[in-house]
Amino acid sequence: MLSSKLLGDRYQIIQVLGQGAFCQTYMVQDTDLPFYPTRVVKHFLPSSRYSISVEVRRRLFTREVEALKKLTNYDLVPRILDSFEDNLEFYLVQEFIEGYPLSVELSAGYCWSEGKVFQLLQEVLGILNFIHAQGLIHRDVKPNNIIRRKQDNRLVLIDFGAVKPCDELVRGQGNTSIFLPLEQHTTIAIGTPGYMPSEQQRGKPRPSSDIYALGIIGIQALTGLHPTQLPEDANTGEIIWQDRAQVSDGLAAVLNKMVQYHFQNRYQSAKEVLEALLPLTNLYPPRQELDPNDPTILWSQLLSPGQDTKEVLGSKTSSQQLDNQNNDITLPEELLPPRNLYPLKQELPSNSLPVNVTTVPQFPSSENDTNEVLREKVSLISEQQSTMTTITAFPRKSALLIGLMVGTISGLFLMLLSYWSMQVISPNPHLENWQIQLLKKFR
Repeated sequence: MLSSKLLGDRYQIIQVLGQGAFCQTYMVQDTDLPFYPTRVVKHFLPSSRYSISVEVRRRLFTREVEALKKLTNYDLVPRILDSFEDNLEFYLVQEFIEGYPLSVELSAGYCWSEGKVFQLLQEVLGILNFIHAQGLIHRDVKPNNIIRRKQDNRLVLIDFGAVKPCDELVRGQGNTSIFLPLEQHTTIAIGTPGYMPSEQQRGKPRPSSDIYALGIIGIQALTGLHPTQLPEDANTGEIIWQDRAQVSDGLAAVLNKMVQYHFQNRYQSAKEVLEALLPLTNLYPPRQELDPNDPTILWSQLLSPGQDTKEVLGSKTSSQQLDNQNNDITLPEELLPPRNLYPLKQELPSNSLPVNVTTVPQFPSSENDTNEVLREKVSLISEQQSTMTTITAFPRKSALLIGLMVGTISGLFLMLLSYWSMQVISPNPHLENWQIQLLKKFR
């Protein structure tokens, strides 16, 4: 049961989002602001789970906050809004990114097109390039930590609870300042099995460790297999995956180098990977962005502030496969807009008169719509709904009846006109004349 106590006398917990290696994450409402906006609060090194002194936890927390502040002005990571200490516990407040995790689009057995994988690599590599340029390593790049933002459909990298500086300044002999990799002194392995390379499992991650994780996500998208289901070469430890995917040699070469077993054989920076992808740009034209304001896209059904991500993953993708062709934004089947629901089904005889046809307005058809399941359902709905097409026709017999009625009315009118004319020419005799004629007859 969630506590009614406000964190920092301000933030009301409404949902537990998850529990990581170093923190517990909550969805909260900011009671100090109008309309109680939704925020994300990370409880850093809870004392109930870690027997670490307050001084050490405070020092680590301060270092974490300072590292994350370097990312404040970047739009594709959550912004830090606040940090505070409450009853010797440490909390970090970040903005809430409304959208849904990339894992929704990576349903088991569903394979992405090369163009969509290329777009994924470009977007996330751009984020990693910025993070690494700030001297930071994410250490937990995985589909659940990549959000497709509702606002503009762009990918956003979240959950920086495991972020660490790449280097740390240490003092050598004679007070000489030298830079040594911080991970040489690290013994805690942080990451997610399947997306974590060997050096990270040993507690010594590098920027190329994030590149490895992203390459694994690209291979997962192409094969439709979770990383833990991919076999490895017994001698080299390299992942065997190309025989399970339809992929060009160019893109496969980039992915293979991203996921090399030894970190020295991989790309050493995100910028290097982007440069390697540059010659392939003409093969994969930029995708067309969907308008998030389109009323046919029911974003509210994907993820609402009060809805658990696990609920979305279970209910929206358990029995549905997403489009594996050129659709830019892949959504669960029931969220796709209907198309061509009411085609004209009734045919008129060739000898009939011209007809006036009124049809129900149709949604415009997308050239990239290749979702076979949707087309089958639309075809079924079309047959059931074909009666909604209204066809108005006047056959020949109706025209003859109208002509006959018009002729009859015209005849009656002419008869009345003739009668009136006779009355004008030979008016009826007056009553007095009749009386005189009768008197003469009787005499």
